[in-house]
Amino acid sequence: MSKIELKDIDIPAQVAEDIRKLINLGVLSPGQQLRQSELAERFDISRVPVREALNLLAAVGVIVHDPNRGFFVAPLSSSEAAQLYRARFLIERELFQSMAWPDEAQTAALNAMLARLDDYLGGRQRAAWIEEYYAFYACLFDLSPEKIIRREALRLIRLTDRYRALATEANRPGESANAHLERALLNAIAKRDREQLMDTCTVERERIKDSVMTVLAARGL
Repeated sequence: MSKIELKDIDIPAQVAEDIRKLINLGVLSPGQQLRQSELAERFDISRVPVREALNLLAAVGVIVHDPNRGFFVAPLSSSEAAQLYRARFLIERELFQSMAWPDEAQTAALNAMLARLDDYLGGRQRAAWIEEYYAFYACLFDLSPEKIIRREALRLIRLTDRYRALATEANRPGESANAHLERALLNAIAKRDREQLMDTCTVERERIKDSVMTVLAARGL
């Protein structure tokens, strides 16, 4: 991991982002203790911004803080995954219901991101795929005027990153399901078919949740 440059505007936020990526890549495992001194050495910074970064991640549930024991990567669980995907389903339906149809430039941008998603999946570039996935939905949800709901939807995407990363390992079922969903959404959007868009959201999101739950069950989680 490269050093965090002092010129960075928000060092704790950058450290938090780098820690989150390490978690998604499996470098930092569920339940692993995050020692401030080790992270400070890894990023070549003081412990103060590291602690701030850990508090940022704890606030959104990526890690947990025990006042007596320290910070730990949040454990994975079927219960949490089911609730997070249910919340995503409910909130994203609101966005798809209210979104405007994209213009030609927006459609081209979405299709370009979909092509990159396919490339990253094919190359098993998990970290790049996760970031492009977020960018795709950020662009898609921006078509809705419901900005507060959009912000919550993107927050939930970050909270499901760890589960999505787990499901995309080694061509697991969640991998093809996710690729199918984004393509199906764009097909419905291209037709400007709201009913098909909503049906796609319902059917494919449920399929993805089931694939994630299958992976978790296989791991006894």
